Amino acid sequence: MKYKIGEVSKILNIPIETLRYLEKMDIVHPKKDDSNNYRYYDAWDINFLIEYKRFRSYDFSSSQVEEILHSDNMESFKDKVRERQHYIDDKLKYYTLLKRKHQEYICVLENIEASLGKFTFAIHPDIYYFTHRSNYQYETKDKFEGIFEAWMNHLPFVEPLVVMPYDAILNRNNTNKYNWGFSIEKEYADAFNIPINERVIHIENVQSVHTVICAGKRGTFSLKLLDSALDFIKNNGYILSGDVVGRLLARVHEPVAYCRYIEIWMPVEKV
Repeated sequence: MKYKIGEVSKILNIPIETLRYLEKMDIVHPKKDDSNNYRYYDAWDINFLIEYKRFRSYDFSSSQVEEILHSDNMESFKDKVRERQHYIDDKLKYYTLLKRKHQEYICVLENIEASLGKFTFAIHPDIYYFTHRSNYQYETKDKFEGIFEAWMNHLPFVEPLVVMPYDAILNRNNTNKYNWGFSIEKEYADAFNIPINERVIHIENVQSVHTVICAGKRGTFSLKLLDSALDFIKNNGYILSGDVVGRLLARVHEPVAYCRYIEIWMPVEKV
């Protein structure tokens, strides 16, 4: 029994364009009728197409499937299957961590209103970060020796970060200096072997004051948004002991205004 390409498409639920692509990839070789340019598939061809779908479901590439179907011996085939297990293990690890990261993000978002303008003493997470923008001036990625590209490949574990220098905060009535960049928790950096170089700064667990601030539209970010937090620190017998870091949680359009919610960690020490 021979089948036209449209019939095969209906039998296997494979688009006609994909069937033509698979012919070009040498996955399947239907007979061609030179008199009408029609292609005819038999059961053998359809079996190969089913095998193609099967191995693609393991996320083998089309070229790998072509090798499996048309050139691999048993040892080569087993090598590919073993390698795929490592690939699946890596994916499982990734999605396990991604699930946890996403659950943590949901929890943070659910508590934004409760944290906004409220201050608590907490331990800062162990993170790495680097900055690439000072106020509105960016550095190009070639300044980072591959760090920028490598970190961008690990979003969303890598997150936007703002750093407010200690000296600028103390002089915030006269300056508004801050830096933007990216951070990642050490646990995730270790899990994914994120590259670290001299541009990367490590913040270990340190006692901090935690809060959430809301910056508005373009040009409204200000170090004075920390005024209330600094009053809280002073009134509780502490002093600011270093640069303040924050991570951007969300940009949303609230009924009253455009809001950028930023989680803030302010290192402190007892007077």
